[in-house]
Amino acid sequence: MKTYDPDAVPVKTGRIPSQEVDGEIFAITPEDGMLHNFNEVGSFIWNLIDGKRSLADIEGSIIAEYDVESNQLRNDLTTFFKALGEKGLVGYKR
Repeated sequence: MKTYDPDAVPVKTGRIPSQEVDGEIFAITPEDGMLHNFNEVGSFIWNLIDGKRSLADIEGSIIAEYDVESNQLRNDLTTFFKALGEKGLVGYKR
């Protein structure tokens, strides 16, 4: 994701095996067997990716849960979702 599109709806690509351990998500991309882990906030976001919530919905949930400034959050979400896309963990629908 190059720019923040609040209407974009992220979806997990295929079947991504994942497990939560001590508040952190560990996910494996089946294609390459790579293990990816997310910190507390990344895990919170990962659990919100259901193919129904838009980025704006996810942003609202994060703001409700964490003390974060909206502009900084949008920058962080753009970076986070770009990385998820590059790793083959998410795609988008409108």
